[in-house]
Amino acid sequence: MKIKYIFIFIFCLSLNLHAQTKPTSNSNTTSSALQEAKVLIGQLNTELNNAKQSNGNLTIKLNETNSKLKDSENNIATLQKQIKSLTDWGVHQQQESFKWLEKYNNAIKRYHLLKNISAAVGALFGFILGLNLMRFVPPVYAAYAFALPLVGAILAFTGIWLFL
Repeated sequence: MKIKYIFIFIFCLSLNLHAQTKPTSNSNTTSSALQEAKVLIGQLNTELNNAKQSNGNLTIKLNETNSKLKDSENNIATLQKQIKSLTDWGVHQQQESFKWLEKYNNAIKRYHLLKNISAAVGALFGFILGLNLMRFVPPVYAAYAFALPLVGAILAFTGIWLFL
């Protein structure tokens, strides 16, 4: 029975020695692995914090960009309203100018018609004046006296036409 206890004691002792030697080598490996894991976790935490900060900065910039975009859309809507009103004003001014141009063209046509009528009446009076002046032409120049009414009509027509 003592042998049985001796074998159990030796067996426990060998397990104890085996347990002490294994964990020491394992503990060095485990502790170095833990240190490496801690370093890796620290790096990952640093990268995570940097990513969070970058994300925060991007969120702020995105919000600023969205507000600028909304302002730009509002400005575009305002500009489109102004463009529409300016276009309507321009169309109205163009229609008014066409009306004025038509009135002007009609007035110019009437002016030229009245100018030609006045010049024709003046030519008639110049012709009559030339006929009356024919009697004062000496008989030597009687052949030229027939040109006097024509010259009077031409001079009267030209004078009135250039004056008006």
